Amino acid sequence: MRTRGAPRIALLVIARVLIGCAGSGGGGGTPAGPTCKSQVPGNPIKFDANIQPIYDRSCALPSCHTPPVLNGGLDLTAGKAYNQTVGTNSTEKPGLKRVKPGDPNNSYLFQKITGAPGISGVLMPNGCPGAPLAGQCLTPDEIEAIRTWILECAPRK
Repeated sequence: MRTRGAPRIALLVIARVLIGCAGSGGGGGTPAGPTCKSQVPGNPIKFDANIQPIYDRSCALPSCHTPPVLNGGLDLTAGKAYNQTVGTNSTEKPGLKRVKPGDPNNSYLFQKITGAPGISGVLMPNGCPGAPLAGQCLTPDEIEAIRTWILECAPRK
């Protein structure tokens, strides 16, 4: 015996599966999906061209965030850094993403580089402001570039 609602239920189940599989369309963008819309007009800051060089100079250094020593379990070397930061949970504050596309204030990486209240450990890069243990302290322009990149939904390319 067939119920009259069965085709409707099957259609709803199929629709939910298709909606659940929908994503941002791929293409190497951000894992934020369709919910993140850039809040910044103009040309986006790109991870590979603009953010990775900041990491290379100030973070992806021996005894910081490069193998074999990965402080916080975070590898910021080229080819690893994007996937290790964007949309991934912080190990120090598991309730926060390291980078939450579109939301710098709730991105733990941004909190760590600005010394926001409630961070675990110290302001990054370690030793800043002042004499960093390695590399260079971030300039106000670099911090702003990271904030803007996050507001732009953290595009990779």
